[in-house]
Amino acid sequence: MYDAIAERYDELWGTRAHDAAEFAFLRAHAGTGPVLEVGVGTGRVAIPLALSGLAVVGVDPSRGMLDVLARKLAQQPGADVEPRLGDMTLAGVTGAFMLVYCVYHTLVYAGSRAEQATLFRRAAELLRPGGTLVVEAYHPGLARRVRWDRGVRVRVLTDAACDIEVYEHDADLQTVDVTAIRVQGGDAERTRWVERYLLPAQLDGLATDAGLVLHARTGGYADEPFTTASRRCVSVYRHRQPEGTRGRG
Repeated sequence: MYDAIAERYDELWGTRAHDAAEFAFLRAHAGTGPVLEVGVGTGRVAIPLALSGLAVVGVDPSRGMLDVLARKLAQQPGADVEPRLGDMTLAGVTGAFMLVYCVYHTLVYAGSRAEQATLFRRAAELLRPGGTLVVEAYHPGLARRVRWDRGVRVRVLTDAACDIEVYEHDADLQTVDVTAIRVQGGDAERTRWVERYLLPAQLDGLATDAGLVLHARTGGYADEPFTTASRRCVSVYRHRQPEGTRGRG
């Protein structure tokens, strides 16, 4: 999916209103690093973190996205980002990281439930003592369910362009099959993907199985409270404190 839009990704989604808050949030958890990004893409998050003095390892399954990232890094010689081709299983990744993070909608694009579970397990293995896993997932609340139930979303409709998304939602499997149809200047493009969403309790279950516990949860990067109306769910996990160490300074 992302190979097809890699060259246009930054134009479409390269900046967000909450970028500054997201950076501050992740930087506060990163310490002196190093950090590991799951789904590094074109470096929207990784490059600013690296320019703040952190060593970043960025994993992504899209070679096209990594090619764009490589070109951007060539123009940012001070950014210590090591791109790696790979998926959420983090196969072959070694090291000890102060922060592992998986942000935006990356988690829902996993190829399977097993891959999502493996992400939590591998993150726990790769975290330094005292390290943090940050996972952002969209919250499948009322607004999204209404959109899915309608079955179609018109993002752009002008004389020059048409951008439509068609949804098939399976509430039992917690999947959304999305077909995006984009027409511009006489050229048509069709892209299809499957989103595998998780509820907050399910995220916590994967963390528990990996030996992690929930440290904090917000509805965004500016410490917004997480409620049933939240569109985002930002979860912070850390290693479970061993028995016999609780309460020690």
